[in-house]
Amino acid sequence: MPSTILLSPATSSLRTLTLSRLQLDQDAPVCQVQTTGDELLFYSLIGAVELCDPMSNDMESWGLLGTRRKVTEPGVHIMRFPAGHPLAVDVCLRDFSADLLLVSVPGPASTMPPLGQSGGSIWAHQVGDGTHQREVREVLQPPGYAICCGETFQMPGMISSWPPHANAEDLTKFRAGVTTWDEVFFCVCPSPGIAVLAGYYMKDMPVDEVIRLENGHAYQMPLGSHMCYAAPDSYLWYVWFYCGDALQKQYRKYADDVGVYRK
Repeated sequence: MPSTILLSPATSSLRTLTLSRLQLDQDAPVCQVQTTGDELLFYSLIGAVELCDPMSNDMESWGLLGTRRKVTEPGVHIMRFPAGHPLAVDVCLRDFSADLLLVSVPGPASTMPPLGQSGGSIWAHQVGDGTHQREVREVLQPPGYAICCGETFQMPGMISSWPPHANAEDLTKFRAGVTTWDEVFFCVCPSPGIAVLAGYYMKDMPVDEVIRLENGHAYQMPLGSHMCYAAPDSYLWYVWFYCGDALQKQYRKYADDVGVYRK
């Protein structure tokens, strides 16, 4: 099966989130995903697939997912399935090849229907100034779903994820066990970037280190600071997923929102 688990609570200090990668081609054009009731989010990287219900006599389809051939192009396209309902999904190739990520988290039963998001559900905007300017493509968070996601595209030598999203109050509540947080990145970059990490993976698990951001690799990110540097000769693109209530990312919207990243 063309499916690989990249990060999970069994292989990291993540609390609930599991990140997998599905890679389909002409030799392996179908992959079946089964769940006992987790919330699911399919995130298209490149290529196109069709999501079908194998339990339906007429192979009911939830539609096509994916349009682009490079992650640096616009065209974010995702599909969500609510928690609380056992599910089987056939992921069927409808292109030369397809590459997508699958995120799952357990959660209470939801009455929300499956939901595809693209086009008007994606906010693409410039964040930061000077050396830390980058483009963020943010997927709007629908009610009834726990997973937040989006992607960041930064040019060679530029910096992202700065200033830190979490402040001292956020960290205090997290360390006291009042709030929860899981966050992961998946990177695409011709040359490795680096990330300077300072914060907490869990309330009693501090981190203070510098890591290489390799092409095609996934990383758990702490609550706190995870400043990312693109190599001088390479762009850095990453898709991010998080869940929990430790903070809510907010980007400046108005003329007098100056000198701030998160209000």
